[in-house]
Amino acid sequence: MGRQSLVKPSNPGDESMSELFPWKLPDLASEGKTQASNGNSRSKLEDSDDGEERWTDVVLERLPGWPSEFPPNLTEYREQVLNTTKWKTDYEKHQAEIAPWVWHHRGQADVLEAELVGKSSKEAAAEMARLGLLPSAGRQANASFVVLIRNRELDDFLDTMRQLEDRFNHRYHYPYLFLNDQPFTRSFMQAVAASTTSNVTFALIPRDHWSLPSFIDREQARQAREQMARNNVVYGGSLSYRHMCRFNSGFFYKHPLLQDVDWYWRVEPGVDFYCDLDYDPFAFMEQQGKLYSFVITLKEISDTIPTLWDHTLQFMLNHNVTSDWMSYFVSRSGNYNLCHFWSNFEIASLNWLRSPEYNAYFDYLDRAKGFFMERWGDAPVHSLAAGMLLRRDQVHFFDDIGYRHDEFARCPELADREMHLRCRCPKNMVNFDTNSGSCLPRWKASGSAASWTERDTREALRLSRERRLFTSGMEPQIAVERRRWYNFFGEFP
Repeated sequence: MGRQSLVKPSNPGDESMSELFPWKLPDLASEGKTQASNGNSRSKLEDSDDGEERWTDVVLERLPGWPSEFPPNLTEYREQVLNTTKWKTDYEKHQAEIAPWVWHHRGQADVLEAELVGKSSKEAAAEMARLGLLPSAGRQANASFVVLIRNRELDDFLDTMRQLEDRFNHRYHYPYLFLNDQPFTRSFMQAVAASTTSNVTFALIPRDHWSLPSFIDREQARQAREQMARNNVVYGGSLSYRHMCRFNSGFFYKHPLLQDVDWYWRVEPGVDFYCDLDYDPFAFMEQQGKLYSFVITLKEISDTIPTLWDHTLQFMLNHNVTSDWMSYFVSRSGNYNLCHFWSNFEIASLNWLRSPEYNAYFDYLDRAKGFFMERWGDAPVHSLAAGMLLRRDQVHFFDDIGYRHDEFARCPELADREMHLRCRCPKNMVNFDTNSGSCLPRWKASGSAASWTERDTREALRLSRERRLFTSGMEPQIAVERRRWYNFFGEFP
């Protein structure tokens, strides 16, 4: 059977039912078998006769080892999976739930590298050279790019992906995992797969990971969002943004497709990478004993996290947590200084996030309801967790990575000739590293910080409570409203 040419829709809302549910097109599965047998996974973009772009030679397959047969009505199938009680683990349930929406494309680099060790090694090497592909450089870490994205963000991500491939991944061929709370469209998946020679996998997010938990009162949460919107808090009125923050704080690393992966590099659509990376940051982290990394550190919006610091201190007190650098996050007055690592870029250990210690902290925060009653972000959550649970020498600042997200950008010091040749930062770019809002100077000075003890936690919590009593008439209205809904200093399991 010939490969099918798929029309890329001009608008996100133009997809047909077959576009939204590609598993109902039988030739996708058969084409996948054909491709797997002949090893040809070349992807290209061509113009059709009517002037529209058509993705050709982009084959989507079922993921080996995953379910591949499903009933016609997938809505009913998903509800049946979620309502059954036969599952022994959440992993089994989530795998069965999302399986119809999991698609995979084997990248050309993976196919050709497999052939390098076979009988056709010379031909594969010649083909890689012709296409400008480099064999994977050295031993690879067990790692993946992780991209939380929506269909409408395709164009922004393709620009980002091109930079990431040119700057780094054309040499290492690390795979991509794309996650969405809605099914990916066929055109999205094929456009992305056509833009890299690496393996790509597309998957749905389990409903448990992107929904209001049972302990959240929906009406109270709605009132909290409305109050924050009236207070002009950034994303204060958004429920989907809260789902995203909670998912990135405590669920993405529990996704079934990441359970056998050790490292992740979070990538967001629309970001820029300014510098060539001629080494493997995953291998660097692994070899140097690093567990978390960042490129930008700045201050959080205080109105989004009125009580996150208090809950963090209470957790530390409950679990006798001490730290060698928690003072990085504390102002002279003993309050949280709002510094955090901006998590839209992070390379980190999934094993750390899966640890009992990190999950105890997330579960505590989750039961405290601040992801929905306030607007806690994953960036301060990850940052405070690192401050509590990791040594400072386990956190790394990638000073040699130039990066931009929204209006915040940084560029390495280009005085070094080699760095100057590796980076192309915009001439009119304002380097956030030197901005007064950057916490980078504080980070660099935190290497000599005093250890944080249980006594420090008690004192910080005492000062915070006294400050709240003193400023009770001046605090944000949302904090006043919130205390009517649950006991702020209650014990949360």
